[in-house]
Amino acid sequence: MKQYSFNLSSVIYNKVFPMYRVKTKAHIIEILMEITRYILLQNDPDFVIHDEDSMGKVILYIDKMSRLFFFSKNKYYSIVFPFHFLEEDGQYKIVFNSTIEVNSQLISKVLSTITCDEFKAQCSLDFIEPICNAEDECGEDFWELLRELLLMEDGYIRYDYDEEHESGDTHPKNHYDIFYSSNATFKVGLDDNLNNDDFIDLVNINTNCKYLR
Repeated sequence: MKQYSFNLSSVIYNKVFPMYRVKTKAHIIEILMEITRYILLQNDPDFVIHDEDSMGKVILYIDKMSRLFFFSKNKYYSIVFPFHFLEEDGQYKIVFNSTIEVNSQLISKVLSTITCDEFKAQCSLDFIEPICNAEDECGEDFWELLRELLLMEDGYIRYDYDEEHESGDTHPKNHYDIFYSSNATFKVGLDDNLNNDDFIDLVNINTNCKYLR
């Protein structure tokens, strides 16, 4: 088991804990790529976010599962980490499918492609141009990476301590939100609040299962 913890600066915090609720796979991919770029920034020895300056933290947990865990004061959530994470001589390297290095250029192209107007167009042919442009810059591996990100099971789960919107058993103060789209999401109420380790333990396939009572 390997576990890496990174303090979140205010800039990345606002990207991974936006004011609006995560509702789409595209938004999950945005968060994944932004935090991947942020992890790679840790290779710069001058890039240091001290505990007292941190807005929250993200933990990359690698074992039989490979997941990212995002922690703020009253909200935690987790998604899968679909890349291979390598550490060599104190430097981090992130690889997809064992051969494609996920670098800043590739991350920027994924982000610009899934947020461009053509991605939201009614006609699929409109999306060909940004894909072709990205392949010209990043190589043919770009489409393989983007396709897998769009098709992946992202494993989204969130824990909220939500005193403001508490409403009996329909919206408990402590609860899990499973999935994110309005047609699929549902809540599981909890009797008590969770700490970070409890949340990680929930989805850790190497620890005992939790039971609904």
